[in-house]
Amino acid sequence: MLRFKLKDHLRGDRQIWLILLLLSLISIIVVYSSVSALAYRKTDGNTEYYLIKHTFLLLVGLGFTFVVHKINILEYAGIAKILLWITPLLLLYTLFRGINVGGASRWVSIMGLSFQTSDLVRLVLITNLAAMLARRQNIEYKISDLWSMIIWCGVICGLLSVSSFSTSVILGITCFMLMWIGRVPTNYLVKMVISLGLGVFLALSAGLVLKKFDIKFGRVQTVIDRSESFLHLDLDGDGFMGGEGNDDTQKDMALVAIAKGGLLGVGPGNSSQKNVLPDVFSDFVYSIIIEEYGIVGGLVVMALYLWLLFRGHWNIDKTERAFGGLLSIGLTLSIVFQAFAHMFINVGLGPVTGQTLPLISMGGTSMIFTSVAIGIVLSVTQTKKEAVKA
Repeated sequence: MLRFKLKDHLRGDRQIWLILLLLSLISIIVVYSSVSALAYRKTDGNTEYYLIKHTFLLLVGLGFTFVVHKINILEYAGIAKILLWITPLLLLYTLFRGINVGGASRWVSIMGLSFQTSDLVRLVLITNLAAMLARRQNIEYKISDLWSMIIWCGVICGLLSVSSFSTSVILGITCFMLMWIGRVPTNYLVKMVISLGLGVFLALSAGLVLKKFDIKFGRVQTVIDRSESFLHLDLDGDGFMGGEGNDDTQKDMALVAIAKGGLLGVGPGNSSQKNVLPDVFSDFVYSIIIEEYGIVGGLVVMALYLWLLFRGHWNIDKTERAFGGLLSIGLTLSIVFQAFAHMFINVGLGPVTGQTLPLISMGGTSMIFTSVAIGIVLSVTQTKKEAVKA
């Protein structure tokens, strides 16, 4: 009877539902293992507290996925268009009046609910870009439409880079790929890259100028310091590479965890680096996956995200509406690019950032927004099936 009910209510792409379930199960196991040090600092070793809290947030996320996937995707475009005009103001408000966590003003509180602005901005921009592109799939692009897309992407990614540089890069690449998939002419794709680069350059330059007057501007100096550590170059000419006293210990600890993992890992719960690596349950959870489950475990997790990307791409050809297909691949690309950014950073292929592993790292609102994005993708696949039946 239970199976019949689930079959009745969990609609859309069944494979995406399976991927979501597998990532959630992995998340529970890995987070429970990695929070031991945090538990001893905060709750006298009560790891069950964080297990219950994290499991609850996962269930809340699944609840959002379930609710959102029941809504017709056509209802998102109008709401997102209104929110698009609000996002620049919201980013500026976050930068100057937002909640400071870990030295970065990335959070805002509205009616008692705190969330990272970047999570909402990504969802809004990708939805609007998909809608703009969809309107021009069967007719020739107008220059005004193309410039509208390019300017919006440049402005939002530029503002976002001040507080969350890595997120702005991921969002910029996602927008570029979405425009390429949407058959935007090559010369405008080049202009898109220039716009994104200019937006980020102006934001970072403003931070360096204000630094001369001892005015802190977002996370600009942190971006430069971490880039210096990775490139081994003194980019800002202050005499230090990575900032004074920066020894890049987080990256080294993550690499030690990966080296210990080998092919098959040291076994569930047997990680030693989880006790010394900061933010191991969020920013460096992939290194613990490899330490405990080896390269094999790391490849399994990577394969799940590639599987998700494949299903998102598959829906482009199968959906009856261009908006649905573009929205599906856009949101999927955003999630998968973030996952690969996290994995590359953990294995030393990029400067340290605050990127979490979507649907696996311990978190709050970021998990909710990712769950909403998955729900929208499932809504696309459900709409596709209903259109075929009709």
